[in-house]
Amino acid sequence: MYRKLKRIYEREVGKEVADVTWQRVVSTLKQHFDFNVESSNAENLVKLIAGYKLRYGIFSGRTKGFNERWEAFNYFYQLDKQLSGKDFLTALTKYLKISLSSIPRSTRYYWFTKACLSYKTNESYESKDLALVAFIACKWAINKRSSVMKSAEPNNHKLTIGRSNIHG
Repeated sequence: MYRKLKRIYEREVGKEVADVTWQRVVSTLKQHFDFNVESSNAENLVKLIAGYKLRYGIFSGRTKGFNERWEAFNYFYQLDKQLSGKDFLTALTKYLKISLSSIPRSTRYYWFTKACLSYKTNESYESKDLALVAFIACKWAINKRSSVMKSAEPNNHKLTIGRSNIHG
């Protein structure tokens, strides 16, 4: 069954993958998705993850902040309701504990575009579709937080005492 699933994954990403890469994929699936190769949804899950990998590049449990990003994805996926673009951004900023005004307008559009959606303030979206936007946005929030932390580090200012011209 592992080989069959590996072939499905390879077909979806459009290239062969090394056994060690496939083992990492399976490990990520087991760790974050309660994956079981014998389950009825194993093929669908492999196709889904391969699609994300193909569309968004790195989609690995090993990347920085993956757990936090995955929690954001799950939160919005499980809401199971419709939200306007504006209501989603309000809920997202509340969830991520960031200010909406701190997010450049172009960044908001970028998140939606990466999730293959077009952003419109008053358009209604399924929360399941918005979950991927949340996943992408969470990466931005994590990077934003770490850049704020870096800029908050005190510079190494050294007090220099020069020779005084005072002779006394």
